[in-house]
Amino acid sequence: MAEIVSRISVVCFAASYAVALACEGSRLLFRSGIRGAVMVGFAAAGVLAHTLFLGWRAANEPAVPLSSAYDWYLLAAWLLACGSLWLTVANPRTPTGLFMLPLVLSLIGAAEMSSRAPFPQSPATQVWGAIHGSFNLAASVAVAFGAIAGMMWLIQAGRLARKQAPAQGFRMPSLEKLARFTGRSATIAAWAAAAGFASGIVLNAVNRQQGLLESIPWNDPVILRMGALVAWLVTAALLERAASRRPDGPRTIALLSLVSLGVLTLSILWGLFGASRHGVPPRQTGPLPMPAAEQVMLSVALPIAPAPRPGVIR
Repeated sequence: MAEIVSRISVVCFAASYAVALACEGSRLLFRSGIRGAVMVGFAAAGVLAHTLFLGWRAANEPAVPLSSAYDWYLLAAWLLACGSLWLTVANPRTPTGLFMLPLVLSLIGAAEMSSRAPFPQSPATQVWGAIHGSFNLAASVAVAFGAIAGMMWLIQAGRLARKQAPAQGFRMPSLEKLARFTGRSATIAAWAAAAGFASGIVLNAVNRQQGLLESIPWNDPVILRMGALVAWLVTAALLERAASRRPDGPRTIALLSLVSLGVLTLSILWGLFGASRHGVPPRQTGPLPMPAAEQVMLSVALPIAPAPRPGVIR
């Protein structure tokens, strides 16, 4: 069993999610009696393989479990995949996977382009690092769920405005439910992002005190992008609260959720391709130690004076 689990790769569950997404998309083209079972089967297989992969890494990596950017991206993808599977089973006529699985595959792609090196750890940074990562993860997942609900609201509202009948086997939730879910997701995302940013400041201070990481300047890309993301999410939550009292409030809230997803996407891309000192060990000051091989060669090349014999003055 352990040998089988060790052979699971990212391709296994990414391919399962891709097949499930293709089954979801085929709803727009033709009807099928077995498509639902095939779609749920591949989605469940992907979630199972994804779970075993994360469990294997947590149990066999020499560092603290799930302590790299690679692991956190995969964990966010796993949460969205689990949510997509649960919503698909609970509401089989709602095309949830058509909106959620592309985000799952995008996060898996971001994980493949991110660093797998674990962050330096100490007992204090393990606690604050878990708090910091958990809040950032919650904010990202809340933004994703809110954007999906907002996109569904816009599609459903457009269909009703044109007085179109819903497609066969392709039914959306009510506008009221979607608007309420989008607003709550915006509030959760704002609070979680603010808490993640604050805990990150504390984590940086702890790392500097213990000499585990370099001091991150305020103009570092990580600080700038996370600060911009937090500022936007808080602003979006305040605008959502103000718009909820207006007749066109649900549409405004839905549009704000899509903008939040765009800002989050830009923040992730900035983190993947921008230069940063985030998570980098401190630079060495002073002379670098001589490699062991050069020390051996130097001891052979330089003659060593013999020790003086007792009683002989030189």
